[in-house]
Amino acid sequence: MPMYIPRIPVRVAIACSGVALVFQLVAVAGTGWLMWEASGHTEEDGLFRACFDGTCLSTTNNVDWFVACQAFSILALLTIFFNVVVGVLHFFREDTSRLTLPAVALGAAAAVCVAVEVGVYADNTKNIISDSANSYGYCFFLSVDAGVLSVVTVILQVVGRVKSR
Repeated sequence: MPMYIPRIPVRVAIACSGVALVFQLVAVAGTGWLMWEASGHTEEDGLFRACFDGTCLSTTNNVDWFVACQAFSILALLTIFFNVVVGVLHFFREDTSRLTLPAVALGAAAAVCVAVEVGVYADNTKNIISDSANSYGYCFFLSVDAGVLSVVTVILQVVGRVKSR
C-alpha cells in the first residue's frame, strides 16, 4: 500500500490531534482537576478518581453536573481519537478531499465536548476555587489545551483543503 504525504497544514493538524489526544487522555485518567492543600494534607480530585494524602479511590460523586462532565470528557476523548484515525488515513489515500469534512466535523465536535466539559465543571466549582486553598489542577488545564488544539486542528484542516484547490 503506497503512502502519500499530505500538505503541511494537514500534517500539523494531525500532530495537533495527536497531542490533543494525549492531553485529553491524561485529563480523563488523572486526578488533578481540583487540587487542595492545607495543614500538611493534600487532596486531588479527578473525574473518575480522587486522592487524599496519596491514597486514591474511585469517585462516588453522582451529582448530575459531575456525571455530565464525565460523559463529555469521554465523548471528547473518543472524538479526538477518531480525528487522529482520520488524520492518519491522509497518509494512505491519494485523494484526501473526502477526509476533510469528517476531520473538521470530528475536530469541531471534540472542541464542543471539551468546552461543555470544562465549562460545566468550572461553573459548578467556582465557589470552591474562591477559597485560596483550592485551585484547578493540571488535568483541568490539559483538557482546556486539548480543546484549543482541536480548534487549531479544524482551522488547519480547512486551510489544507483550501490550499489544495
